Amino acid sequence: MSNIPHYFLYGEELPESSPDYMHIARLEQSLPKHNWEIHPHRHDDLHQLMILESGSMTAQIRESSAEYQGGCVLSIPAREVHGFVHQPGVTGFILSISQPFILSLFNESERQALSSLLREPLVIPLTEGRHIVELKALGERLLAEYQGRESGQASMIGAYLKIVFISLSRQIQHREPTQPSDAKTALFEKFTALVEQHYHQHWSVNEYATALGLSQGQLNRTCQRSADQQALEIIHGRIVDEAKRLLIFTQLSSKEIGYQLGFKDPGYFSRFFTRHVGQAPKQFQQQLLKEQVQPPK
Repeated sequence: MSNIPHYFLYGEELPESSPDYMHIARLEQSLPKHNWEIHPHRHDDLHQLMILESGSMTAQIRESSAEYQGGCVLSIPAREVHGFVHQPGVTGFILSISQPFILSLFNESERQALSSLLREPLVIPLTEGRHIVELKALGERLLAEYQGRESGQASMIGAYLKIVFISLSRQIQHREPTQPSDAKTALFEKFTALVEQHYHQHWSVNEYATALGLSQGQLNRTCQRSADQQALEIIHGRIVDEAKRLLIFTQLSSKEIGYQLGFKDPGYFSRFFTRHVGQAPKQFQQQLLKEQVQPPK
């Protein structure tokens, strides 16, 4: 697990050029250059959706592998280890969306309703033909908007993505999706659910471990196995995601954001953010003013 690459987009160890970054491509156009195989890796700040229209593939998510046929969607949150082997000729879309951009699309109650989709790796079967047609049409619209560079592009992309995520959430409600995990990873999913509830309160690793009936060592081993990260890295990653979202999509000052995220000292929040992002909060905001959603170079 320690040798698993951390990528922005697969094969490119590059920093994000824009925090509200979104990328979309047709599978049949992007996969041949990789010989139809994507080796196990993870993205620290990207949620990926793979819409598999036709063909078959084998997916490795965490430590489980399974084969899937066309007519399904794989939803892979940030920091989840995953890899794929596709049969030549598969068709569909791969969407890569930054976590802060996704979080900005939904209010708090909506994020709670979408929590399983946003937090857990899922395989969602599309058993009705109309669902495949609808998602294919949305994929085509997203691709055209992404490539078009028209005014209001980010708003249009966000609107289409909201429809995609809500549509998938409804599919989950109507049937039990396949979870590519086993009983051993259930603790990790409980841990990430607790992080979502308590990251504002700055719970320590020990507090999370106690709530789960584990020692700190057991919790860290669980996180290492499932996400190739220590528990504290996952906790801090969620705080950073929320800080980015607030910096990008609200008018709150850095000081106000620090307080909202549970930091009693604004200076400590600034140092925390700088340590994890490589820029001070104000620098991060200023850079955003100069940037738009950019395709990968």
